[in-house]
Amino acid sequence: MSHKSTILPYLIKFTPSSPLSLSNDDRCLNIYAFDLDHTIIKPKSSNTKFSKSADDWQFMNFDSRRSTLDYLFDISNNDPIAIIVIFSNQGGVITVPRTSKSCTKYINKILLLLKAIKNDERGESLLNRLWLYAAPKMPKTLAAGKYKFAFSSASKGYIDDPKIFEKVRKPMTEMAEFFKRDIYNAYGTSESMPIIQLNWMYYCGDAAGRKNDFSDSDKNFAENLNVEFKYPEEIFQE
Repeated sequence: MSHKSTILPYLIKFTPSSPLSLSNDDRCLNIYAFDLDHTIIKPKSSNTKFSKSADDWQFMNFDSRRSTLDYLFDISNNDPIAIIVIFSNQGGVITVPRTSKSCTKYINKILLLLKAIKNDERGESLLNRLWLYAAPKMPKTLAAGKYKFAFSSASKGYIDDPKIFEKVRKPMTEMAEFFKRDIYNAYGTSESMPIIQLNWMYYCGDAAGRKNDFSDSDKNFAENLNVEFKYPEEIFQE
């Protein structure tokens, strides 16, 4: 597997099994951040905003000649210290229990996305740079305290926070904080190996508060991160 999946009550993440290698002299990473739905992918089904099944998706084409995947490959090929991270609100996904229909559908969807990248002849150049995070919604049973669930050790210190589900959802920034902690853990720190410096290039998403946008959460997320915001049309068109 190219990625390790972690399913927490308030967060789903796919992190590279073998992250991009860095030399001792190069401790900086350039972070290119994106939304997922209607920024990188969209449903195959016409006249619908949400995927009907795990395989009901396709890479988008803002440019008639090239897909969003082509542009992601451009980033990975042109920037040797590029990291690509996806931050996605998944309001229709419940991870308690992990066997829920919505959770299974979403996990399989991401696995198919990773498989599509791997099957591309350029795939290896992107997979070790790609990190994916999703914020599910709080189950009503959990909110009411009616569901008994054995949370993993990774949840300790968070699940007792009544606002954790809200904090990880854009436009709040806790999802990005988890990513940063994962990056630091992946590359380690020591006297001989100083902390990684993260250079945020931009955050790109479709929820920008425009006339036909459903929300302004992506634009506000970038503002809360103090990161430059980009529209998909800016990034995925020549």
